[in-house]
Amino acid sequence: MKDEVGFIELLRRNPVYRRLWIGLSISMLGEWFNTVALFVLIYTLTGSELGIGLLFVIRMFSLAVPQIFTGMLADRFSRKWLMIWANLLSAGAVLLLLLVDEASEVWLVYAVSSVLMMLHAVFIPAENASIPNITEENELLTANALNSGTWSAALCLGASVGGFVVAAYGVEVAFVVNAISFLFAAFMYSTIEIPQEPYVPKPGGFWANTAGTIADGFRIIFSTPPVRRIITAKALWSVFGGGLVYMLVLVGEDIGLGNFAAGIGILFAARGLGTGLGPILARYAFTERSRWPFFLGWLVSVCGLAYVAIGWLEWSPWIAVLVTFGHAASGANWVLSTVLLQERSEDAWRGRVFSTDFLLMTGINGFSTLAASLMLEYTDITLREGIQIFAVLQVVSGIIWIMLMMPGEKRFAQATSS
Repeated sequence: MKDEVGFIELLRRNPVYRRLWIGLSISMLGEWFNTVALFVLIYTLTGSELGIGLLFVIRMFSLAVPQIFTGMLADRFSRKWLMIWANLLSAGAVLLLLLVDEASEVWLVYAVSSVLMMLHAVFIPAENASIPNITEENELLTANALNSGTWSAALCLGASVGGFVVAAYGVEVAFVVNAISFLFAAFMYSTIEIPQEPYVPKPGGFWANTAGTIADGFRIIFSTPPVRRIITAKALWSVFGGGLVYMLVLVGEDIGLGNFAAGIGILFAARGLGTGLGPILARYAFTERSRWPFFLGWLVSVCGLAYVAIGWLEWSPWIAVLVTFGHAASGANWVLSTVLLQERSEDAWRGRVFSTDFLLMTGINGFSTLAASLMLEYTDITLREGIQIFAVLQVVSGIIWIMLMMPGEKRFAQATSS
């Protein structure tokens, strides 16, 4: 195998990926403007921590449930056009948020957020399944690291700038920026061609080619141990990470910046910086692929250790350093597991692999957030105690995952090296 290309070299020599990346960059930047605005709008309308938790839960489950079907769409239909239509419809949906200006209309915020996540559920498997089709073997890790780093940079820049913009000018500006970013991304995707293995209809009519195709995908995934093991890596982080990120939003009010939106912006910017640095550092530090599965569990535990420290230290803007460190580990987990799944799955069912990956991750994330929000709302456990509990359990969960997965990975490594 040739040496992995660098980030600049990839963008310079691969024009198809470059255009895809530009579209992703702009749309993700707009999405994080929108996300901060949603937190602020919900808190302004309801004044409830549970209201913010409900937004998290609705977003996660709206992203999770459609994954049952959207992987099949990414394997059967044009991935390019799935991405285009997902962005066009998202642009229209986000503009509906401009109609919300009083507490009785808060239902519309939840409804639009749900629709946006459903459309994102269509986009994600199509995008992830497309990357191996438009990159060379020695570009794949770099492309995934750059995608993850870009998501994180957009989170960092969008959340920090978005927090201060929303504080100064209101949530409406964020919604308009997000709609424009979706339209621009759709235009960029329309300028590229994505090779794709054509779908061959199965005998048995409509049912065999819809529900039957979905069932086949799950059967292939869970009967292929090398894929089955790695597909739990992102979900492992979500078991307690979902609740920790929700509680991080609430910490934003207590770090001493004097404004809820600004506090969220700083902490989410730190999260974005970390998840951006993680994939880039992983690109250079973790050069031995056979060791990647072993690192996945440890990276989850390292993220938990950062939140353990956050739970015990005094809250000030300086905890952003720990947030960055913790999410650098989670970002590395993300990119390593993504590349392993892309390498271990075939194009004909790769879309269903990534829809299952996101189904597990987002579904568990939703339950984790729900558990954390109910815990804070209906028990005597404080926010600080909640962070301490979830963080310690995340450290333990990473260690247990390693113990469960390593025997199978060692056998797989021996089989592929012989």
